[in-house]
Amino acid sequence: MRLRNSHTLSVVALVLAAVILAATAVEVSAAGSGRGWKSTRYGRKGAEIWVEFPRVVYATGAGYSEEYDVTEGLGFGFGMMWGISDNIAFEGRMLQSNHTVDFGEEEKEWDIDLFQVGARYTFSEENRLQPFVGTGWAKITMERDAEPTSSDAFERLTGYGAYVTIGVDYIHSGSWSGFFRADYTHGGYGHRVIGLEEGALDEPLSGNCVSMTLGIAYRIPAW
Repeated sequence: MRLRNSHTLSVVALVLAAVILAATAVEVSAAGSGRGWKSTRYGRKGAEIWVEFPRVVYATGAGYSEEYDVTEGLGFGFGMMWGISDNIAFEGRMLQSNHTVDFGEEEKEWDIDLFQVGARYTFSEENRLQPFVGTGWAKITMERDAEPTSSDAFERLTGYGAYVTIGVDYIHSGSWSGFFRADYTHGGYGHRVIGLEEGALDEPLSGNCVSMTLGIAYRIPAW
């Protein structure tokens, strides 16, 4: 796979931001030690919404590397979370990343879309820096929209799988927080649409992928 300069810069930015986030949290924790500061993030009824950008996605499955020569991609996402206790929450995410596929004579743009529903567990809920882990179900879609002037037919692959995630939240206030998280999605494409024709694949294509992302979350006030 080819590593584009823009994606390299995105990875560097993610790593630097994560380091800065951790350093800031340690500093704040040290300054506020002994004051018993507690986030109200999970301690009241309500929900959070967030945006994720940038998302750096590495398509590692054999379906990407063998059937399609898919490069790493850059994307964004949206999510919503509902906390039911100080530690446990449910989440839903809609994610998209744009990739280039090498067909030999030319390169074409493809999108990888993920819809995820799962649960997560948060540690150190009394600190501003709150690590978390999670897992859940995922629907995966890879599609290409042909240009209006192109004779190529629309193509889409769909399938299902599961994901695991690990990350850290930095609680800025009772309303705002930032986060860094990494995900691994394991799944397979079992259905293909080409133009007006569709059908099941004889053997599912592996759609595994790894991603890293930054995000900003807003807590919806309790009602």
